[in-house]
Amino acid sequence: MKKHLTPLTILIPFLLLLILIFSYYIYLKLPSQPNLSKVKTIIAKPHYPLSFTGIQEAKESYTVYYNPSLGEMPDILVTNNATVKPHTPLLEYYNTYIGKLIVAKKKTLVSIRSLQPITEPLSLATINLYDQIAELQSRLRIQLSSPIQGKVTILHSFPSKSNTKIMQINSEKRIIRATITESQLSRIKVNQTVMITPKSSPLFTGRVLSISSTPFKIEKNKSMYHIIVSTKAQYPIGYHFKIESGAIEFQVPTSVIYDKHYIFVTQNNKIIKRKIKYNKSQKSGYIIVFNGINIGDKIIVNPTSSLLQNNE
Repeated sequence: MKKHLTPLTILIPFLLLLILIFSYYIYLKLPSQPNLSKVKTIIAKPHYPLSFTGIQEAKESYTVYYNPSLGEMPDILVTNNATVKPHTPLLEYYNTYIGKLIVAKKKTLVSIRSLQPITEPLSLATINLYDQIAELQSRLRIQLSSPIQGKVTILHSFPSKSNTKIMQINSEKRIIRATITESQLSRIKVNQTVMITPKSSPLFTGRVLSISSTPFKIEKNKSMYHIIVSTKAQYPIGYHFKIESGAIEFQVPTSVIYDKHYIFVTQNNKIIKRKIKYNKSQKSGYIIVFNGINIGDKIIVNPTSSLLQNNE
């Protein structure tokens, strides 16, 4: 039996064909998402024109050294971790040799006095002995006192060698002490704000408290100056910091440049073309960007025009 084609049976395949053609057209017009997983990027990190390192120290510090010329092993009069005020006695030396001299001179004095009538005035020799004994007694015991207020740290309770550190007193207030070169001196001033970066903590701001007016050291025709910066007391003495100052810049490799004045940045799975302003860096193969980059930007390395075409 011969089948007849109805209008409906002809229309259905035609409609399906139109749908397929329209869907393909829409697919071609949709923007293709670039495969950013294969694109090499670097993270923009801030770079400061001035950078140096510093160390956490007590604002005031006083160290007591063993001095055998003052006497025998000193008696320590304070305890470890004690807080002392100015003029607090720290230790006391006793000079055994002077003690023996005093005993000998007292015996001589007794002998002279026994031969001299009580009613007679003191002889010149007797007066000299009294003076000598008084002077020796002033040196028999010598106390050393603290010139500052602070916390005591006992380092060696029983020193045996001269100039051994016995104890150290550190004030509660802390500073960062650093060194800068003569070339850096003109780029930083007292009261200037600086960025301070600890090794494993968030950065914080500090202030330049003082800069030495004369160099403390000259090496290789370069003068070195002391600089003191404010800090946070939570960091222990001896902690190191990176200190930076100046307008934020970004040091990036020249391989990120596209068409002399642009870079490509990835953002929300898209590629953005951005104009930058930069200068050459002293580091070979790098530039210093001062406009057009933000902290944390993901910058594409070796950008090509095909990346933009795929992004359209």
